[in-house]
Amino acid sequence: MGNDIGKGANRMAIAAMANVTQFEKRELLALQRKFSDFASREGNPHTITRSEFREALESVGVTESDTEILDRLFTMFDKTGDDQVNFREFVVGVCPLITGDVISKLNFSFELYDIDGTGKIKQVEMTFILSSMNATASYFGDPVMTTDEVDALVSDIFKGKEEGHALTYSEYMTAVAEHPVLVSFITGAGSVRYGSSK
Repeated sequence: MGNDIGKGANRMAIAAMANVTQFEKRELLALQRKFSDFASREGNPHTITRSEFREALESVGVTESDTEILDRLFTMFDKTGDDQVNFREFVVGVCPLITGDVISKLNFSFELYDIDGTGKIKQVEMTFILSSMNATASYFGDPVMTTDEVDALVSDIFKGKEEGHALTYSEYMTAVAEHPVLVSFITGAGSVRYGSSK
């Protein structure tokens, strides 16, 4: 199954974009730290402004071509048009652009979201991660999951678990990598394209 996932991902536009960008894991981690610093300094621990975003990109040394792509993604994640984004959503959403296979990107998304270092992820956090990655795939025109499919996937993974249960890293990776809806998405067989309803 793992081999099929990797082969399918190579057909996706986002995989092609990851090959064009020179964006690395260390840069994304450095951006996360900068964004967190900016957010805590401004009073809202979850958002950054476009000027803070650009300042962080410059201080981390992101290349000009990658900055242009990331700036466009900032605009996409700016749902209210007020030049602010939830930096955690942005960082996790950009995760598919780093180099590596799909499983390593999912792994990295877990690491990025587990800011407090608990090694666990809750149902609402999993929905957040997959929705953010889905939004980036959608932006590049890759087939994506509908909102209902994301919700159904996460509900199915957490079915039978107690309210508030959090998955460990290995439970998360096993559940996500083997779920038919996500495998369909990863292999480029999602049901919706950018601009479509839901």
